[in-house]
Amino acid sequence: MDNNFVENLSVESRFFLCLSFGIALGATLPSTLTAGDKKTAALNFETHVAPILKTYCWSCHGAGGRVGGLDMRNLPLLLEGGKSGPAIVPGKAAESLLYQKLVAGEMPPKKPLQPNVVYSPVPPTPEQRETIRAWIDAGAPARYQDRPLNQSESPPLTEKDRSWWAFRKPTRPEVPRVENADRVRTPIDAFLLRKLEKKGLGFAPEADPVTLVRRVHLDVIGLPPDPQEVDRFLADPSPAAYEDLVDELLESPHYGERWGRHWLDAVGYVDTMGQDNDPGPIPHEGIWRYRDYVIDAINEDIPYDRFLLEQLAGDETVDWRGAEEFTPEIQRRLIATGFLRQAIDNTHSKEQNDGKTRMQVLNDTVQIVATNLLGLTLHCAQCHTHKFDPIPQADYYRFAALFQSAYDPQNWKQGKDRFLADLPPRERKVIDDQNAKLEAEIELKRGKIATLRAPFEKKLFDKKLATLPEAIREDTRKAVSITDGKLSPIEKYLVKKFGPFLKIKPKEFDELCDEATKKELVVLAQRVDKLKGEKVSYGKIRALWDIGEPMTYLFRRGSFETPGPRIEPGVLSVLDDPENPFVIPEVKEGSPSTGRRSALARWLARPEHPLTARVFVNRVWQQYFGRGLVETPDNFGTSGLPPTHPELLDWLALEFAEDGWSLKRLHKLILLSSAYRQASRVSGAGSAFASGAARGSINPEQIDPESIDPDRVDPDNLLLWRMPLRRLESEIIRDSVLTVSGTLCRKRGGKPVPVEPKPDGSVVIRSDVLSSPEAFRRSVYIFARRNYHLTELNVFDQPVIAHNCTRRVASPVVLQSLSMLNGKFILEQAEHFASRVKKLAGDDEKRRIETAFRLALAREPTPEEVLLSRDLLEKQITGFEAEKAPHDPTATEAEKKPTESTASDRALVDLCQMLFNTNEFLYVQ
Repeated sequence: MDNNFVENLSVESRFFLCLSFGIALGATLPSTLTAGDKKTAALNFETHVAPILKTYCWSCHGAGGRVGGLDMRNLPLLLEGGKSGPAIVPGKAAESLLYQKLVAGEMPPKKPLQPNVVYSPVPPTPEQRETIRAWIDAGAPARYQDRPLNQSESPPLTEKDRSWWAFRKPTRPEVPRVENADRVRTPIDAFLLRKLEKKGLGFAPEADPVTLVRRVHLDVIGLPPDPQEVDRFLADPSPAAYEDLVDELLESPHYGERWGRHWLDAVGYVDTMGQDNDPGPIPHEGIWRYRDYVIDAINEDIPYDRFLLEQLAGDETVDWRGAEEFTPEIQRRLIATGFLRQAIDNTHSKEQNDGKTRMQVLNDTVQIVATNLLGLTLHCAQCHTHKFDPIPQADYYRFAALFQSAYDPQNWKQGKDRFLADLPPRERKVIDDQNAKLEAEIELKRGKIATLRAPFEKKLFDKKLATLPEAIREDTRKAVSITDGKLSPIEKYLVKKFGPFLKIKPKEFDELCDEATKKELVVLAQRVDKLKGEKVSYGKIRALWDIGEPMTYLFRRGSFETPGPRIEPGVLSVLDDPENPFVIPEVKEGSPSTGRRSALARWLARPEHPLTARVFVNRVWQQYFGRGLVETPDNFGTSGLPPTHPELLDWLALEFAEDGWSLKRLHKLILLSSAYRQASRVSGAGSAFASGAARGSINPEQIDPESIDPDRVDPDNLLLWRMPLRRLESEIIRDSVLTVSGTLCRKRGGKPVPVEPKPDGSVVIRSDVLSSPEAFRRSVYIFARRNYHLTELNVFDQPVIAHNCTRRVASPVVLQSLSMLNGKFILEQAEHFASRVKKLAGDDEKRRIETAFRLALAREPTPEEVLLSRDLLEKQITGFEAEKAPHDPTATEAEKKPTESTASDRALVDLCQMLFNTNEFLYVQ
């Protein structure tokens, strides 16, 4: 396309031409000034020049790249220039490199200087070149020529800013003394009881042993106990029986699966790479290794400070680039950085591989890290200084710069290519070179195959085409020959209508092709298969590593198109310790890593850090009690809710940090407390009060009787006078169903179990897996999507993962009941459950009922439940027998034949399904 062609087009035609090349609306037309305009309008960079440069230059010298060290997004950057010096000389267009290159036709180049970017081959028009010349000669004026940070972008911190509880260092409070000291098993109880006693309350009675054993199994490993496990616990008279059970569960490999799922939520883990708004996501190949890393690390009780270091900067802690071999430890630390690979990344698409999409990956990563590790809405400061918290906009970009050495929008690696082989770089290069040679030979053979097939296929095609009406033959031929997908509506219709008919079928080709050509094609096909077999593959590690040292800026109004002053990497000022400030240690000259992320990890792991330990212990508490000590786990800022027990939160945080950051010790501390072991049901208003009043700590005569009713004093149970009733998460409901039915596959780790959508909108395990035990693996191993979850999980509030999820919300909806009553999965599992009951209990009706209750609910049925169950079985048996009564004259011989399952067996299936539907099965008490 030459210049004359473009220049002779009308304004409207040029407008649509720009759109056809993906150029942003307004990128060309508003930037062109006529001679009359220049006499009356003041030229400036932002209004008249930036749109032109955005269209023709920024894909290589702006948000999309920095070729030659040149960034052209604002006037200071143009004046700074690149390797060849300043791009412009204000007042002297003839001496300015930018104008010289435009006039010579050297810029923009014929082809993009960077692969896979949105690029316009249309050169600037003479009017646009004249606009740039006039602007430079006018002194290159701009509306925003200054680059220093202004007051609104970096306001000074005040003492009031630092005074918010979450921004102060935690201090270890003394464990309080309480009247009801006999209920104190761990310091946690003392902190809770102090507040309860001030209200005239106490703990609820301890849960019965059966309830407690089921609760701790579901909370620690996410699976209900088998009857044998319940019996063993009940038969142990030792005072240490419960502690021994806790220790046993914390050592179970299922503990990592249960608590790994909580961490994966907070990370925003999915098995897809980009957005997930359609039924066919792009798999994030190999990301499952990170899921397995998390589960294994939690099982091994890796200290939390090391856990963070490996995930934020595992690549900076080992010399993987120079390693002779990739040891398991090197691989593990690289896999750990998958923590930073969870943001939506659509840059695999050429059309979306632009500066805006790249910056979004970085911004989403910052948001995930901030909400997960700091419990702050840091992303609110992307466009302006935070409206509620003392987080200047400059701090946002300082923090983002810590990750920009890996996620540099100007030196981008597409998501599909952002992986490491599970072997050293030098070995990978040898394999890649060998595979490239094989691929070239394969393409050569495929070319020969195509050449041999061409005359026969053309003859067949022409013969079929000749049967179409003459008026549409040529248009149809052109339409079906288009391979880039750019079809007009008419062409789309022709392809849809006649494409299948014109397609050459293998049988048609074989009938026409001569024997000599057939033999040659067979030989070539065999050679291609042999060459494919010679290619060497390797595993992919979806890691993050530094790819350079970028220039980092504050983006005014949050737009990558308006870079402001340069920013140095750093942390949030309000959290930094003035006496021991955050510092990035100098790295060796020539080091490929900047050390930014490892410095961040070590700063976060300081025991006195205001947020790290507080945020984490709060989320652990949330999982056990249904609500955190801070009810807004991702917002510890001033717009979040304050802690209900600030002293307890600080004590737990420092205990966790100063006791070696051990997750298992933190869990055990909570699990052994009287607070955790309370009953979730209390009978009578005075039950929680009685424990205090009976011991003389409270004088009943001095308190209004109504005021001691816990439901009146503390209706939301914020003071934890009883154990909250909690609905199980979606995965644990499904896993419990599989456990009770006896079908659970306990295989650990590996590739995710594939799923597929159905036309009715449901998502199911892929059909080719259904006959395998893989279909019944734990839900943490099911292919995880952002939006389209496995139906059994989706109906029970599986979260939509736009970024991450630090707290799940349970909502009762009709679809839950419908899926439990009519869903194929539940119906099939009820049959397995019934078979297990029959195998264990035989034909005795009472034993069947008792066994079903013990398997599903971990307890014996009450006499009333036995009667109700028998009534259900009798009614169902009667109904099933009436369905195909032998005396029915309308019944066929086939219907009169005995079925595989008798009426009583079918009734047992219904009883088992009803137990799945009980609140007691779906909730943990």
